[in-house]
Amino acid sequence: MKRNLVGMSLLAAVMAAPTLQAQNLGERIEVGVFGQYTKMDKEIRIDDAFGVGGRLGMSVYKWLGIEGDIQYAKTKAARNPFEDITYRPFRGLGTLTIPVTPGKKASLILGAGYAQQVFAGRVTANEYEDAFTGLVGLKICGSGKWGLRLDGLMDYDPSPQEQPLDGTSQQLGLRAGVSYALRGACASAEQFDWALKMDPASATVNRGSERQFALSAADLKTRPIELRKVQNLTCSSSDPSVATVDNTGKVTAVKAGTATITCKGLVKKIERMASSTVTVPPPAWTLTLDPRSGSTDVGKTLSFTSKATDADNVDLGAITWSSSNASVASVNNGTVTCNAAGTATITVSKTAYGSSKTETASVECKALPAARVAFDTTLFQFDKAVVLKAGNDTLKVIVAAMKANPNMRISIEGHTDWYGSEAYNNTLAKSRSEAVYKQLLRVAGKDANSIKDRILWSSFGEQCILVRNGDTEQEPPPARRPRVSAANRAAQAANRRVEIWQVLEGQGAPTGCRSESERAGRRSFGDLVK
Repeated sequence: MKRNLVGMSLLAAVMAAPTLQAQNLGERIEVGVFGQYTKMDKEIRIDDAFGVGGRLGMSVYKWLGIEGDIQYAKTKAARNPFEDITYRPFRGLGTLTIPVTPGKKASLILGAGYAQQVFAGRVTANEYEDAFTGLVGLKICGSGKWGLRLDGLMDYDPSPQEQPLDGTSQQLGLRAGVSYALRGACASAEQFDWALKMDPASATVNRGSERQFALSAADLKTRPIELRKVQNLTCSSSDPSVATVDNTGKVTAVKAGTATITCKGLVKKIERMASSTVTVPPPAWTLTLDPRSGSTDVGKTLSFTSKATDADNVDLGAITWSSSNASVASVNNGTVTCNAAGTATITVSKTAYGSSKTETASVECKALPAARVAFDTTLFQFDKAVVLKAGNDTLKVIVAAMKANPNMRISIEGHTDWYGSEAYNNTLAKSRSEAVYKQLLRVAGKDANSIKDRILWSSFGEQCILVRNGDTEQEPPPARRPRVSAANRAAQAANRRVEIWQVLEGQGAPTGCRSESERAGRRSFGDLVK
């Protein structure tokens, strides 16, 4: 009995020793049954035994564990009095489990500890024997809690009680059995893995500013891992033009945009990484247009300026220009050309930093007054419809203006004074208008065909009187008109004329006399040639 107590104390010490580091104590608890063949040392003179047994095991720390088993077998003594013996050994071992295949489906188990061998029924000496025990086993696990165990054992007794044995004894055992995990899985020994974390997962950092991201590491049970134990810890940016980062996770915003910050490192040759998203918002920016309105005559230009700049006064580049009505006012990079009378809206637009802005200005294009020239007494003789030679110089100017302006049209309009009958004056005015038309084509020469379809001609007789002083102030003139004196012939010279007018866009041949405002604003055909 004394030996029994000593043995139990030794077993308790063996089983308790690993618990000094029992961080994984009880993570896996396993039971099993087995059949065992035991070859007895011949010196103890007991027949070999075959029996069954049970096992209880528990994880202690990482791959370390403790295990206890008990066996039951019947055998006989091999010497007189050949008693029947019940072989009932009990073992307590500390174990080391070593995975030998990927996924830890198969593991090598090494164990050592204390065995108390009980030979119940033996009449010689003490039936209890204290021994050291060792185990080499192979554990093969399925996908769940069940597994297969194959073990080889040796019990070493340094001082057996069998008489007259003087020395040691060794029992060898071979066992096979199954195991079942009451807690955890068959291959539930802890598999190391870890995770790297960046905090926050996303952040907005203003351009030119810095932000320190927090890096942390932990194993699968969220137990912290010191960053100094993370090897080759490096951080990088998916777009350094947007944001840069150092290996501590400090981010510097460079320009507007989005970048992914990724940090990675190694722990026990396992690489893990973490990432965060950095958004750099665009700076404030403005779009200007100057002036905001303008007006000029048709055919002339206006200058506008536009600029887009950000909060740092950085020029954001080219501006897009457009006109609401290019037929009235067209625009090219700030230069507005008035093409026809009317109004138009000039728009500038710019897209920068992911947003768009527009500004507008109004433009008024004013119609130019029509060009006009009159063939009066310097070009016509009294009561005649023949263009004098002096009028050819004026006609040359008109031809030049029509050549310089391929779309320009003109109107030739004949007039008389109110002396003579109305019918006579109508015929005379028409003759004068036709004479000017024909002379104009003669002056044009080879260019006549390019201008003749742009010439309108008509006559108004005495309808459009310009000078009222004469022999009578009556209107309309009396049926019997007085004779024209030499003095009044000169006074009425302005009425005896052919006028040539520029026909403006949208206009046709006149149906009545020209208004005072038209006459007041008229221009010279020479202006159209310059």
